[in-house]
Amino acid sequence: MYTRYLYLAVAAALALPARAAPEDVAVDLVQRAKALVKAKGLAKACAEFADPGKGYIEGEAYVSVLDMQARMLCSPSNPRLVGKDLLELRDSDGRYFNKEMIAAARSKGSGWIEYRWVNPATKHLQQKKSYFERLDDMVIGSGFYK
Repeated sequence: MYTRYLYLAVAAALALPARAAPEDVAVDLVQRAKALVKAKGLAKACAEFADPGKGYIEGEAYVSVLDMQARMLCSPSNPRLVGKDLLELRDSDGRYFNKEMIAAARSKGSGWIEYRWVNPATKHLQQKKSYFERLDDMVIGSGFYK
């Protein structure tokens, strides 16, 4: 009897879809976005990043692109930011997170950064963790709210 219940519990657990860790989702989004920018160019890639049906928005995670001076090139969550200089932008704790990200992209090519930002889905200030990679003169990033 115990074996039958154990078998049913294992079968039910295996039938559930596996959820990827948020860090894995962010890395995957950035790497796929980077490949798309290389294949189609920035303008076409940005249009796909903003289209929920194209696979570059997963829950609260989305792709954004900055140039190496922290000018926003692509922002599906807030298109009004495109073209804006965000180098001096600080989070709610006063941290110049874009400066830090650009510096790390220049020196290491990729990395993680944490900062406090308003979640566009909830409109609440939350801790955010973002992964980024450099591609030529751009930084492609994606993150999640903790």
